[in-house]
Amino acid sequence: MLAPQVQPTAAYKVNDWLSVGAGAAITMGYLSDKMRVESIPPGGDDGKLRVSDTDFAVQYNLGVMLEPWEHTRIGIRYLSETDLDFEDDPNVSGVPLPPLPGAKLDLGIKMPQQVHAAIHHQWNDKVALLGSVGWEEFSEFGHVQVEGNATGINTTLDADFRDVWHFGIGTEYKYKPKWELTGGFSLDSSMSTDRTRPIVIPLGTMYRYAIGVKHQKREDLTLGGGLTFIWEGNLPTKDTGGVSGKYQNVSIWIASVYARWN
Repeated sequence: MLAPQVQPTAAYKVNDWLSVGAGAAITMGYLSDKMRVESIPPGGDDGKLRVSDTDFAVQYNLGVMLEPWEHTRIGIRYLSETDLDFEDDPNVSGVPLPPLPGAKLDLGIKMPQQVHAAIHHQWNDKVALLGSVGWEEFSEFGHVQVEGNATGINTTLDADFRDVWHFGIGTEYKYKPKWELTGGFSLDSSMSTDRTRPIVIPLGTMYRYAIGVKHQKREDLTLGGGLTFIWEGNLPTKDTGGVSGKYQNVSIWIASVYARWN
């Protein structure tokens, strides 16, 4: 499943200490899945079932920025929940099945609502301190509505996901007028437990360490880059169809570069 998003946003500075913003997160969801179908009678070659569809959905993006004291900014952002509804005529090949005119499979998936807050404090001319906290309702993302009009199936599958909490701290250090170093650490709680973690989504608690650099090339152009290391450790997985075990020493490296032009 892919869900690229475009977020047009407008912001307005009400006064010296309050700014507000709002936008629409326009999502195009794309689902493509292939499943094995057991042969009829057993012992022959298995068949395949293919399902694919696209759907559009909109999430509302609301934000507030407060500047209660000089050199301090506090931002709060809310992203609403929305539904992606996929519908397709299943394409079955390789096994003999009776024709099912107008047979459709419906899958309903929720894009979770989110709340994030962050603070930026300019400690002195060289050092700034940052902090963030967030919550994402991934327990709803784990509820998948399944309906098949030709089979009478109408149920909700529960992946037993949990809500995800985020905590982060960071700093910015300007060691030359046009050069700035950044660094930080964050923790994102696991959306699943060792008992419920699906083998195809090996995600656990994420410990994220990051460093970066910014360079003001010109007054209107800033260049930057960073390196992030994410550690998840050993991740036992749920016993699914006789397959069980664990992923060992799970880690991710992310390198990034960017340019910002004003």
